Parts: sequence; C-alpha cells; structure tokens
Amino acid sequence: MSTKGSRDYRPLLHFTPPSMWINDPNGMVYVDGTYHLFYQHYPKEAHWGPMHWGHAVSKDLLHWKHLPIALYPDEMGYIYSGSCVYDRKNVSGYGTEENPPLVALYTNHATDGLERQCLAYSTDGVHFEKTIHNPVIPNPGLRDFRDPKAFYNPVKDCWSLVLAAGDRVHFYSSEDLKHWEKTGEFGPEGNHSPGIWECPDLFRVKTEDGDSLWVLVVSMLMPTENGRSRTQYFLGDFDGDRFTVTEKSEEPMWLDFGFDNYAGVTFQNTEEPVLIGWASNWEYANETPTGEYCGQMTLGRKLHAGKTEKGLRLISGFAGTDVLTAEMEPVGEQKELKSETFALRLKGTKKLVFANGNGEQLTVEVTEDEILVNRSSAGEKGFQESFGTERYSRLRVPRLRKDGELVMIFDVSVAEILADDGAVPITLTFYPTQPYDRLVTEGSGEVWISSAP
Repeated sequence: MSTKGSRDYRPLLHFTPPSMWINDPNGMVYVDGTYHLFYQHYPKEAHWGPMHWGHAVSKDLLHWKHLPIALYPDEMGYIYSGSCVYDRKNVSGYGTEENPPLVALYTNHATDGLERQCLAYSTDGVHFEKTIHNPVIPNPGLRDFRDPKAFYNPVKDCWSLVLAAGDRVHFYSSEDLKHWEKTGEFGPEGNHSPGIWECPDLFRVKTEDGDSLWVLVVSMLMPTENGRSRTQYFLGDFDGDRFTVTEKSEEPMWLDFGFDNYAGVTFQNTEEPVLIGWASNWEYANETPTGEYCGQMTLGRKLHAGKTEKGLRLISGFAGTDVLTAEMEPVGEQKELKSETFALRLKGTKKLVFANGNGEQLTVEVTEDEILVNRSSAGEKGFQESFGTERYSRLRVPRLRKDGELVMIFDVSVAEILADDGAVPITLTFYPTQPYDRLVTEGSGEVWISSAP
C-alpha cells in the first residue's frame, strides 16, 4: 500500500486522479475540440483493486477536468482496459446522425479470470450504458484475452480492433461496432522479447520523407530476469485484416527506454497520432510514497517515423507543451531552481545534476555515444525493495541521432526526456524529500531552461 511520503509529490502538469489509484489510460478519444481520457481506477484505495473507468477531459492536454466514473464493475467482472471511438456515422445505432455516440469497447475480467470483450455507449460523453448483448466478443478459450483497441480501418472502410491474446494479438473487424469477426493474428514471430502482451494499439504514422506506415504497439509484462515492464513497437503494413512487419530489426524497438512508461495508446479521431502512457511501473507502483493518490499519466506525445543510426524508428515530440518551451533562458555552470516544474533543452554533450539541501541528486548525462540517467540518490527509495536496486536506478541508452537535441520536462516527481530529437524517450519517477533547488552542469554543451507559467 502507498505510504505518506515526507511531502506532496503530486505533479502539476502530468495527469493524476483526484485521489486513490490509477493505471492504464483507456478509451482515449478526441471529439469536437475535447480530449477524453478514461483510465483504470480504483476509487477506494491508493493501490490496485477492482477496476473502474475513471474519466477526465481537456482542451489542451495539460489542464484536465475530472468527470464522474464512467464504468463500474458488474456481474461480469471488473472493467479492464479498452478503447472508445467516436461513431460519427452512427453505424452502431446507439445515437443519431445529429448526436453521434461514443462507443466504448472494454474487457470484463471475471473473478475466476475469464476475460471477454464488452460494449458500452454514451450520447452525452459522460454517462455510459452497457449493452444487453455483452459480451460482443466471447472468450475463445484463452487465459489472457484483453485490452481491445478499436480504430477506423481505411483499407476496408469499416471498424477494426486489435486485442492482446497471450503472446500475440488478434484482429477483428465490424460494420456496426457490435458484431465482430476475427480477421488475423500477429506474433509471436517477429518478437525479440518474451512476455505476455497487453494494451495493443495499431495506427498509421507519417515518415520524414512524406510516406506513411503502420505501427503496432504492445506493452510487455516481462520476466523479472529480463528487466522491467516495457512497451515494444513494430513498424510495417496493415492490409485491412492483419499486420506484417516491413522494417525488420534484430532487437526490440522500445517506445520508451525509461523505468516508468507502460500501457501507452493513442487517441482515436486525431489528425496525427497522440499517445499517452501510464508513468509508473508494476514492480513498485502499489507502494510509491505519494499518499492520497497513486499513479500519473505521461504527457501527450506526437509520433512520426524518422531515420536513425539503427534504421527507421518512432520519433516522439511533446504535445500541448509549447507554453513551456516558448521562452527559455541559457544556463551557465550553476542555476538556482525556483520551481519544481520546468522545461529544459540541451544541445551537445553535458552532464546535468539536479540537487537539494538534503544531499539528494538526480543526474542526466549526454555523452557522444549514450544517454545516462541515475536516480540512485534522487530521494526516497526505501518504500519498496526493488526501487532502489541498481536495475531500477541507472540507465545507459545508446544514442540514435548523435547530433540531436534533448528536451526534458521536469514535474515535481516525474521527468520525461526526449533525447536525440525524440528518437530516445526516457520516463522516470523520483521522490526527493525536499525540492531540488539547484542545477549544476558539466561539459561543453549548451543548456536552456524555462519555468512553468
């Protein structure tokens, strides 16, 4: 269970629940200028429990309004992860042409472990009604069968979804969002990392040379000996029924190289892919010292594909954060920090040390060949036995674009780093017992910083 830390660790920019527990983002959809974020939520305790769907909305991905819980557990089980689509043409019949519905597809997880895909709908964007025809996709006899991500299929002009099925994903298609037919599978071939697949997503991205390709994202529950929970992606083609890899790699392609980014999926109905993940880690998420709340989301990330020293890779850019990076001032060898929330930009090679009066420090270093992060002395770590270990304290990530810049957004107890022009994303949490009040820099690179408004 979470225990109360020495101070308030709640970030200012990253989404957190009003109180209690959150994990995976769910049902993310963009409608008429509003981003809807649903999320796995246990409203009674600051640790994992019977899952609900929490709900919040935003106009800019930074300022969120909390709405009533959208979906509660029922006689079929807990409400696990899933997705929402904006049924603009009302093919489901749950709305009208003048008032199209939101249609949610989610996993019901029964107390005996049985997982089935179910449907709920809303005509006001707030209150959801579950269909009496649930489940809309029965379990085919699999232990792990969950997390449906629905999307518009431009190849067949219908709706499709991808869901996790053990060590692979299954694809389904539908004309009305209610009746689904299986069209194909992907995996485990092409996968370079063992583990149960979760929270899949399939979407199209543009490349820097003007082409486009499809991206399949799968979060990985990995064996302890292989490290932490991570999110892998594959680049390829979708023929309307199934996905195939076209950009082959001899190693996994990771969506984020840090300790604390999992279950990321994109918003449905945006012009370009915008992804949000859960900024935590199953190894220690239940025991973080954050008190009345537990867990936060990453910031939004815009995605495209670009060339790197290891071939074509996803390139991330922060979404909605222009207000933080518009005006930045240069940093010398030392800078007094007056805020716990700020943006930072680094060009060249440099070591950054964020420090406070309690002797705690977080270091980020860019060398010619690597990005190094060290949170071993960053703050509280005794709340859970794994958090302070070497495996969860230090990162060494090879660079992918050695002339690229680094952008970092620092937010009280969570930081997101987009290094090498976004080819190397790193997310991490930390719990300094008092705010970092100074930044010390070493090296020839240039650094700029700006405080949050």
